[in-house]
Amino acid sequence: MSKEEASAVAGIFWSLSPVVVITSAAGEDINGQVAVTAVTSSIVHSVPRLLVGIWKGNYTHGFITRSGAFTIHLLRTDQLDLVRNFGFYTGRERDKFRDVGYRTGVTGSPVLLDAHSYAECRVINAMDGGDMTAFLVSVVDGKILSGGDWMTLNHFYTYAPEEWIEQYGERLSLSVANSLGIIHNIDYAPWKGK
Repeated sequence: MSKEEASAVAGIFWSLSPVVVITSAAGEDINGQVAVTAVTSSIVHSVPRLLVGIWKGNYTHGFITRSGAFTIHLLRTDQLDLVRNFGFYTGRERDKFRDVGYRTGVTGSPVLLDAHSYAECRVINAMDGGDMTAFLVSVVDGKILSGGDWMTLNHFYTYAPEEWIEQYGERLSLSVANSLGIIHNIDYAPWKGK
């Protein structure tokens, strides 16, 4: 298999990933972002754990490393507007919660009032991935808020307006260019917690 074919196979996992909104708090400040790297990490259902990848350039990354907690929200297929709100802008420049209903959860992180479902998480370990951090989390609370299908990245690419796809592609290209410079700079020191 060539490197190009391996990349194409890995891309299948990315396109079928759920589109999630990650929210976190650091002191009085809150932020949120879109992520597509979230998977279950345990077969023990009574001890639910997830593995969530967060790009280091995202403003929310610092919130998670400082607080050691976040909330992950699955989105419904009719919530493309939340993808744009949380994924196309940085919280450094815009209040992403201005028009979004939320409450403070048990971890101190914001919990969106309107989503498919949510899981509040505490970080129990982390691994440096160069351009991102893989957070191993324990789910401490959660709820299914509405039924139906949740959104995948493939769904977003199929149903979002063309201008959104172009805008997202431009932002993603900039992020990839930044990542290429640091992706191999991995700190192998064990995670020490918050």
